[in-house]
Amino acid sequence: MIGLLLPPGDKRIFLAWLLLCLASLAILWSVTEPIRGPYEQPDPGVAKSVFWRQAAFLLVSWFALLLASRLPLRYLEHSALPVYLVMVLLLVLVLVAGPHIGGAQRWLVLGPLRLQPAEPAKVALVLVLANVLGRSGVGGRSLPATVLSFLLMLVPMVLVLREPDLGTSLVFVAIWVGMVFWAGMPGLLLVGAASAVLSSVIMFYSESIARNPWPWGVYLLLVVGLLFLARIGVVAKVMLLAVNVATGIGIPVVWDRLQPYQQDRILTFFDPSQDEFGTAYQAIQSKVAIGSGGLFGTHYLQGTQKGLAFLPERHTDFIFSVVGEELGFFGAVAILFLFAVILLRGIVHAEAARKPFASFLAVGAVSYFTFHVVVNVAITTGLLPVTGLPLPLLSYGGSSLLASSVMLGLLLNVSSRTFDD
Repeated sequence: MIGLLLPPGDKRIFLAWLLLCLASLAILWSVTEPIRGPYEQPDPGVAKSVFWRQAAFLLVSWFALLLASRLPLRYLEHSALPVYLVMVLLLVLVLVAGPHIGGAQRWLVLGPLRLQPAEPAKVALVLVLANVLGRSGVGGRSLPATVLSFLLMLVPMVLVLREPDLGTSLVFVAIWVGMVFWAGMPGLLLVGAASAVLSSVIMFYSESIARNPWPWGVYLLLVVGLLFLARIGVVAKVMLLAVNVATGIGIPVVWDRLQPYQQDRILTFFDPSQDEFGTAYQAIQSKVAIGSGGLFGTHYLQGTQKGLAFLPERHTDFIFSVVGEELGFFGAVAILFLFAVILLRGIVHAEAARKPFASFLAVGAVSYFTFHVVVNVAITTGLLPVTGLPLPLLSYGGSSLLASSVMLGLLLNVSSRTFDD
């Protein structure tokens, strides 16, 4: 009987999942508890129902993980496209019939439950990309498969961006990049993508922060010099230069299409003093909370930034800040260690998989967790502008927990070598 409640495959991955979920419940209990002692505050600001709902979500996610870990991978491969199409339809339905909550359309309301289709859509994208890229094999470098995979990624990414949800839309891009890289993306394309991002950032700094064109102009001169010295074909040089120029010129257009609150978050990231008690408040309080934890933390249930409600979104996007405050540096490192176990073991199983579809499934799950964890931690520590991106398995939210658990179920499926069926 007990064996039926345990998934097959890598027990270290399952143990990491279980410990992270239990840590989530412990942190959410703390967040919903009033602070005691010299700073006594009877109202924690977050209802206790948050804890109980997450506990219920955990039970559902456990069974979802078990199901994903036991389904034959050949069945998952054949059902990838239908699942993807259903999720695209749900994303369209959100934009058509979803209620406006907090200025965005991200949820479908089903009685007492709210479903955020963008979360399971990430799982659907991993399945369909593994199907498409797997046909060319790992290292196949098939241009048609790469183009098709990009188009399949673009559809849900654009729909989620329309909600609007910039942070979540970038997760789809990260999953695609990780899986296409595993498929054998040429190094030149990676250089082109990296330089395009750099060109965009420098143009944004020139246009919106420095209000002077010289930083981007100097960058372009540097690119021209490096391309002149590079030992690559003339066509490749022209394409790389064109990509840098196009992305730089396109930044003002993209900037104008962002929502005002998104623009404010980016601007205050570069200069928090512009709005210390407004847009920059979350990032500032997050760094204060983590810094106050020191090496060993303020101790469980005793975080003042959390308990006195100075830290916004402490049960969702900024839950890692609570970890840093109450459990300190060592507690934060322990949480990151559990994520590292998942990522490293995932790569091991991706390399060991004998069928391309299984290998790409593992890489897709690893890409998903890598982007979520790196970006969320970077946001809470002030290294990136604030975007609404939860920390998988820890942040409150049923849709996110369910999607993350299914991702790990697929990874456990691959590790159990059911792809030999």
